[in-house]
Amino acid sequence: MVKLFLRGRENLAIVIKPVKEPDFKCEYIKELTKYYLNPDYLKIASFISQYYFCSLGEAFSLFVAFSKNEDKQNNIIKTLYKPLLNLSASQKKALSFLNAQKTSLLFGDTGSGKTEIYITMIAKVLKEGKSAIFLMPEISLTPQMEKRLKAVFGEHIALWHSKVTKKKKQMILEGIKNNKIKLIAGARSALFLPLLKLGLIIVDEEHDSSYKSNSRPRYNARDLAVYFGKVLNCKVVLGSATPSLTSYHKYPHFRLKGSFAGEKKEYIYEKNSTDLSLNIIQELSKILKEKKQAIVFLPTRANFKYISCFDCGEFVTCPFCSVGMSLHKDKNALICHYCGYTERIVKECPKCKSTHLGSFRMGTQEVREKLTALFPDANIAKFDRDAIKSIRELNRVLKEFNDKKTDILVGTQMLSKGHDYEGIELSVILGIDAILAQNDFRARENALSLAIQIAGRSGRVGSSKVVLQTSNEEFFKKYINDYELFLKDELKYRQELYPPFKKLARILVSHKEQNKAKDITSNVHKCLQANLQKGVEIVGSGEANIKKIASKYRYDILLRSTSSKALLQTIFKCKERFCEVDMDPLSFS
Repeated sequence: MVKLFLRGRENLAIVIKPVKEPDFKCEYIKELTKYYLNPDYLKIASFISQYYFCSLGEAFSLFVAFSKNEDKQNNIIKTLYKPLLNLSASQKKALSFLNAQKTSLLFGDTGSGKTEIYITMIAKVLKEGKSAIFLMPEISLTPQMEKRLKAVFGEHIALWHSKVTKKKKQMILEGIKNNKIKLIAGARSALFLPLLKLGLIIVDEEHDSSYKSNSRPRYNARDLAVYFGKVLNCKVVLGSATPSLTSYHKYPHFRLKGSFAGEKKEYIYEKNSTDLSLNIIQELSKILKEKKQAIVFLPTRANFKYISCFDCGEFVTCPFCSVGMSLHKDKNALICHYCGYTERIVKECPKCKSTHLGSFRMGTQEVREKLTALFPDANIAKFDRDAIKSIRELNRVLKEFNDKKTDILVGTQMLSKGHDYEGIELSVILGIDAILAQNDFRARENALSLAIQIAGRSGRVGSSKVVLQTSNEEFFKKYINDYELFLKDELKYRQELYPPFKKLARILVSHKEQNKAKDITSNVHKCLQANLQKGVEIVGSGEANIKKIASKYRYDILLRSTSSKALLQTIFKCKERFCEVDMDPLSFS
């Protein structure tokens, strides 16, 4: 890496290869630095740039450069990690299977002992003098997992995520350079750290959508981990109780069933509702009387998803985005969850001036308020992005729950993110039909996976109940205890249409002027039609599901093909300045 001045500012740059001096004026390199990137990472960055439609500089910005001096790659730490785990017969079979594959999937039920297998594999790699990366969704990086890993790997492990301070990150990088830190457990950004002699990458909860970046480069860390494995010649293990259909179809897998606790779950189904049913209230009352704990899940944070007028039907929408404003009673505000615009709670309809306003779909705040009114002596906590804004706050809420200071935890998808709750005997699942009804080919997969993950948080030590409020009882009853049956059935539905059989690419056009956005979309669409490679089809184009965000009008075009190469070639010929390309999209809003 080198330092140079551009536009009066000092910049860091990466020298890729020597070229003949051009005939135009050039800036001189100010100085050579002591940092460099592993040559293999140059290859990976080039792939990211091409596949995810970003500049090479944006791809390089993901990586952390390495210091040249004091390179201690040959130091081998021969620590005997402790305690060495006693695996069950089924865990040993799983371990043997995973060790025999370059890339594989551990399809293990909640509580079946996936973490013990991960730790055993990591210990083997580290004793060989290599290093390992253990990826998790960021919200899963809790003191529980840190404590568990540190008990085995001691000073050779470090946690890496967005909340780690700059000073701490520098200490971690120094530890990697000196070959003292051999294992990084972290969120998706941990994949780009310069670990020496990388021998293993584990992607836990591989189905989780948080592995996909929502800004350029729009990479998926799970998919990149597999590519890292190929380039760096290291083993890759994906793991989940509810694996993505793509991973299940694409990679060899081992099915690890059951749980250590021998848990028993009773499922209670009831019709979908916009309120807490009498049965749910009674079940919660029983739990509280028995001094036990419960979690209540719903997909909407705040109070309500939308405020609407009962007279004219108009929604109270964000002036900068074409979405409803969410009601936050505790802040006396309506907040847009897309651009952050905030205003006071309105008293009348902005269209017809009626004061007859109401809402539908409960949110976490409203449920907490209702439960607090029903059970005034209970300690009821909220667990969503409004309540949890830092790792410290996350740790505090989880500790209070596991210390039995909290009776009921009310939350969103955050409840499903791999946390170990020790004493839950009741899980209540509300509003799951809203996910099932989404305009997304993965709606069934997302809804069922989430329901199973939430249900899996309870009954870790014995029996438990799960109350599932849905108008699709037949669907959940059929699959909630047999996710593999669902995956097999869903493969038939996806055939010839969607991933894993087809590759998708979404071209998103956004512009402050609606007519300009429309014209760009039309021009790109015509260009695509004229340059379609063999096997590429335009599925559709038009206004995006959310047609305006942050004052920009949005249109999109969806393409499909069996060939990534053909898809890329088609798009490269037609991409314009105001176009954003999302390969393998997970969001269609």
